[in-house]
Amino acid sequence: MMGICVRYEKDQDSALEILNLSFIKVLKKLDTYNPEFSFTPWFKKITVNESIDAYRKKKRHSEVFNNDAEEIENLTVVHNGAESTDWIENEYLEHLMESLKEDEKAVFNLYAIDGYAHKEIAECLSISERTSIRHLASARKKLQAQLATNEYGMKKA
Repeated sequence: MMGICVRYEKDQDSALEILNLSFIKVLKKLDTYNPEFSFTPWFKKITVNESIDAYRKKKRHSEVFNNDAEEIENLTVVHNGAESTDWIENEYLEHLMESLKEDEKAVFNLYAIDGYAHKEIAECLSISERTSIRHLASARKKLQAQLATNEYGMKKA
């Protein structure tokens, strides 16, 4: 579930906060869980919804204070003194996602990773379907450009 939270948040502390809120909500709503169905998808849905709620709160906060500054951390190739291809690939992909605008990142996560339709995304993020489509197209274009130019000095597969 932490992986879901990290996809929506830039820093570990915020992601952990969302995860904790998800656990709390799961515990509070445990009586509504239907044991006939798998627990994991139910928990994932709650975690994604908590991530969306945090996104909305942050969006409102940034609109109030007009704070759009974003920092992109440098990608570190060596982790704990040893190279790990899986770790490098995950870090690289996370780094690519961090270069997206918040709106693009949220829409891309919901559509490409969590499997939401544009109509559902529009409802979740309080935007139009057209805006959702535009953010997805923009995110894809930026990610493809970064992968094509190999912008961060990683080896292409």
